[in-house]
Formats: sequence, structure tokens, C-alpha cells
Amino acid sequence: MKKIVGFIIVVFIIFTSACGQSSGGEAASEKDNIIKIGATPDGYPQYYVEDDEVKGFSADVLEALFHEAGYEVEWVITDWTGVLASLETGKIDTVAGFAQTPEREEKYIFTDPYYYSRAGFGVALDNDTIESLDDLKGKKVGNVTGSNYENVLKEHDPNNEIEITSYETADVIRQDVASGKLDAFVTGRELLLAQIKNRDIPLKVVGDGFGEKLVSLPFADTDENKELILDLNEALENLKEDGVLHDLAIEWFDEDVTVSQEETEE
Repeated sequence: MKKIVGFIIVVFIIFTSACGQSSGGEAASEKDNIIKIGATPDGYPQYYVEDDEVKGFSADVLEALFHEAGYEVEWVITDWTGVLASLETGKIDTVAGFAQTPEREEKYIFTDPYYYSRAGFGVALDNDTIESLDDLKGKKVGNVTGSNYENVLKEHDPNNEIEITSYETADVIRQDVASGKLDAFVTGRELLLAQIKNRDIPLKVVGDGFGEKLVSLPFADTDENKELILDLNEALENLKEDGVLHDLAIEWFDEDVTVSQEETEE
């Protein structure tokens, strides 16, 4: 299922105003059963572009989900800041790999979660001084602009003892951590483990995962999207019962990230 077919990749270089376009969620109804999903070009292993195809765990899950619900997918690829802007202005319908937070719930309505994200941090291979969250106090930590991992880290740093620096792309953060310009990189723990394993990134993951968040599909709060979410939640339940979500999680992460950590500990 890693090879995704039957969709269009659209690259947004410049965001222009859409004539007559109102808030998000109407794009799908105007184009019948086509759903526009925003993603970045290199969010491996959630989604990434290779040979003009969108691949990755979230790509596989969402292709299967919308197919099950009777919709077609159109991928809209840009940087993360552009993805967020497109969602707010209605140029896309939803976003892949989007953590469901109280702040975001004030803006959007969400499907049921399709996986659970846990934050973690990576350090240089020769760094033996950072082994836990407590060791990050007084350190410089890189974060991708607009990601929710900065907020998760702040939740675990009530006294603001960690210096967080935001970057536009993860590749520069990884380079700066490896070279010693930054002490650590906060991101999805399971994502970084997969990147290190399959892309020879010169970092290592230390400490346990923390700050588990639901990852769901956001939509503008409209009556049409409320109906759409009902369809998607039913399709999502079917994929869970059929074992599709479990199998995709094992394929990409070697562990089932589609169930909550609390469920696995019961």
C-alpha cells in the first residue's frame, strides 16, 4: 500500500485569493466527491513526495479511509505554514498529521483519531548529557514552526527553563543538532525513530515518549462537514475492525500507534 495512485499532487508556490471562495469545507461540495488534503513534501514517514507520488503512513491511511467512505483524494503539497494558511482560508478541506488540541477545537471540528502522537526528542549521536526531559533545562531545542510539539514541550516546562527555537524545516534542525548548534530536536517520537532507521539521520532518540495527542482530520465547522465526518468515522471504524490501521502502523513504525498508550497499558 506504500504506492499511492489515483490522486493529483498540487504544489502551492504562491497563495492567491480564490474568487467567490468562502471558508473551508466548501471545496469538496463544489467538486463532488473530491477532498483536498494538505501535507508537506517531506514529512517522512507520515507523508512525503517521491517520484511525484505521495507516500507514507498518513498517506496510506487517508487514501484507504476516503476510498472506504466513497471519496477521492487530491493532495495539496506545500510547507507547513502554507498548509495551515490553506486550511484557514478554505483552499484545502483538511490536513494530514494534524494533532487535535483544545485550541484547534475552537476553530475546527474533527473526525475520530486515526493515530496517537507522542512527542520525543533527538540529540547528536555523541551527546551523553541529555537522557530525559529534565536534562533539557537550560538547553536549546529546535522545533518546526507551526507544529504542536512546541506546545507539548511547554506543557512539560512550566517554569520556561527550555529555550525553544523554531525553524521552517526539520532538515535544518537535524543538521544543527548533529553539529552542536542546538542541543535537541522536539518532534514526534515515532516519526524520528523511523527517520533515523530508514534515512540515516545522524541523531538518536533518548527518553520516553510524552504528551500523547489525538491525530485526527480537521474540517471547517459546517453542516456539510458534519455529515462528512459521520461518513469518515464509520469508514474509520471499518478499517479498524478489518485490521487495516493496525497493519499499516506495524508496516511503518513496527508498533501500533493507532491505539492510545492508556489502552496498551491496561
